[in-house]
Amino acid sequence: MQMDPPEVDESRAEHLEATLIRFLTPLEVFIHKQTTAAVFLLVTTVVALVIANSPWSNLFNSFASAEAGIAFRDWQFMLSLRDWIGSGLMALFFFLIGLEIKREVLAGKLRDARQITLIVMAALGGMIFPAALYALINHGTDGAHGWAIPMATDTAFALGVLALLMRRVSPGVSVFVAAMAIFDDIGAIAVISIFYGHGIHMTPFLFAALVMVFLLFINIIGVRNGWVYAFTGIILWALVYQSGLHATLAGLLMAIAVPARTRLGETGFVQEVRSLLSVFEKEQRQQRGGILSAPRQHSAAENISEIVRAASTPLQRWEASLIWPIGIVVLPLFALFNAGVSLAWDDLASALSSSVTQGILLGLVVGKPLGIVLMVAIGLKLKAGRLPEGMRFTEVVGAGMLAGIGFTMSLFITMLSFDMQPDRLSLIDDAKTGILLSSLLSALGAVVWLCMTQFPHHAGTDIEKEKRL
Repeated sequence: MQMDPPEVDESRAEHLEATLIRFLTPLEVFIHKQTTAAVFLLVTTVVALVIANSPWSNLFNSFASAEAGIAFRDWQFMLSLRDWIGSGLMALFFFLIGLEIKREVLAGKLRDARQITLIVMAALGGMIFPAALYALINHGTDGAHGWAIPMATDTAFALGVLALLMRRVSPGVSVFVAAMAIFDDIGAIAVISIFYGHGIHMTPFLFAALVMVFLLFINIIGVRNGWVYAFTGIILWALVYQSGLHATLAGLLMAIAVPARTRLGETGFVQEVRSLLSVFEKEQRQQRGGILSAPRQHSAAENISEIVRAASTPLQRWEASLIWPIGIVVLPLFALFNAGVSLAWDDLASALSSSVTQGILLGLVVGKPLGIVLMVAIGLKLKAGRLPEGMRFTEVVGAGMLAGIGFTMSLFITMLSFDMQPDRLSLIDDAKTGILLSSLLSALGAVVWLCMTQFPHHAGTDIEKEKRL
């Protein structure tokens, strides 16, 4: 009997391989989708600026201030649409950051102690210097509370700009920028939790602690049902919000509780897949109508999919599934509702004369690269750590400039710093102007610097010679 051609087997193998690669190379997928997210973020930022400078700006602000929520008799939980995005949807963003941090610490680039030591030093320099410069300029003014605004790096925009230069920079630059952004995020989360809360209310705080203990417990006993974690996470978010801490902290806490162990080991995975593939091949030889007319073949294919899930971790799956919606929905929505600022000449002139705008510009454009470069130079001099393989010191300067793209997190901290209060709206507009200008200048500066100092990167380049220079 003539056998069917092997195209079906190759197609299934290619599909399985593609699925495995998706789980086994999360950093590569993460960088790719962050680049895509940067495009969406840029588009919605432009839309926000257009709306803010159009006749519809007041209508849009009224819409953003409209309240929605849940009400039951005398009890209600109501937030404005802007707050639902800033405190609700952005909690998912912090959840994704937490998953990324956990994965990199357990099994990624953050395990190399010597390499990470230098990146931590760079991140600290990139947080302390900008905050210090801003605080120096705004000491004793109404804008002093915004000292943390220039501390953070927008990972999506930074990696998006870096993607345009991949032929000119070494692969280590992506690792350096991504890892440094992770530590920036950790620092931003710590600052938000400590300095930008509204006083702790003990009853909801204690209940939130109990929910967190419950999440850790179900992790330990092996619960992997996503709906259980999602439902419990919503309860945790509400309790953290009521406690006075910023609600986005719940996202990071949830990430800590997400299982990072597989249900099926590597050996068991190989055996199970081989067994199911043999069933698939056997059914293929016995029928010609395709998988639609072969229930056992379809069942084997479905079981292979389940085996792939069992051989991966919930942490990997949930991170991979969240990168796309957060990149194209959550962050663009946040930019749409928060990035708009008047571009009228009088307003720009007023903003540029503001110490808030000046502090952010100086912090992000000057303080970020200066702090990063100095701390890396000190770390290398003291032999406290090493740069990622193949990375040149001139690329550290470019990475420092990229880190000056503070956008999303800087806007987020702006809203926390000045609380959208009517008497502080001018400070918010000044901060937005500073953030937009700083991000643009930092991106342009990084592109110009790396284009001028780097040549197209090829394997075999004499890196050690350039390091000695």
